[in-house]
Amino acid sequence: MSQASSRSAASEWFWLARPFSLTAAAVPVLFGTVLAAKDGFFSWGPFLAMLFASLLIQAATNMFNEFFDNERGLDSVESVGISGSIVKGNLAARTVLLGALFCYTLALFLGLYLVYVGGVWILALGCLCALGGYVYSAGRRPIAYTAFSEAAVFLFMGVLIVVIAYAVQAGGFPIYVPFAALPIGGPVAAILLANNIRDMESDRKGGRRTIPIVFGRNGAILVYRLLLLEAYIVAFLLIVFGIVPWTAATVILSLPILFKLWRAIASTRIPRELDPVVKRTAGLHLAFGLLYTVGILLG
Repeated sequence: MSQASSRSAASEWFWLARPFSLTAAAVPVLFGTVLAAKDGFFSWGPFLAMLFASLLIQAATNMFNEFFDNERGLDSVESVGISGSIVKGNLAARTVLLGALFCYTLALFLGLYLVYVGGVWILALGCLCALGGYVYSAGRRPIAYTAFSEAAVFLFMGVLIVVIAYAVQAGGFPIYVPFAALPIGGPVAAILLANNIRDMESDRKGGRRTIPIVFGRNGAILVYRLLLLEAYIVAFLLIVFGIVPWTAATVILSLPILFKLWRAIASTRIPRELDPVVKRTAGLHLAFGLLYTVGILLG
């Protein structure tokens, strides 16, 4: 019996959620909440509801991605970076789809509470996030199949979630909040781009037109490195212009991770060897995000 087929039902759902990617949903919630707390707004209820809703939508997005990639014949037992639950016969495709919809349902109930405490317009932003998670993989032309997927992730997970996390605490947000959120966007978009660089050849066969396919491998590596640099350059500019405190310079402590990723992304073309780079990019996003958040708290 294979290792995958011997996994328990709970383990199947754990890997379907792609746990390494869930920090990408948690960090912007934490950062937005800390910004609100520094401005005198904080309640545990909205914070926890926002956190779990964000995690549920991210997990559902991962499940939708696995379901629709399987439907289009993109995944196989040799595919790297997937849970393999469907292609290895451990869970039916319909079951995975229903699991994603269940996560969305739970997020909806949490969202109704957030609308109650944060105002009706939170519903519109929350629905926008949920819709983004669905159309990322679904529809005739999913965002994931285009060169715009990184930009969408930058906007939704780098900026919009931060804004919503602040707004559910304060009932609105000042204009500095989306600017302060910009450094979160680069590393989270880089996670996806590292994934697309890894899957470049299989995506080409599947008809995708991601950044590595449109601009070539070297072009994609350049964009990946620029996305990592964006976080530090923009954070520095925000400090210079007084939008965030100078203590946000704590992010420089994560630079050693960036230097390793700078080399690693171009070190091999073998998908299985690039898979750890995807996960370490998520680790950089987590380290940068936590250090940035701590810097705000110290300011």
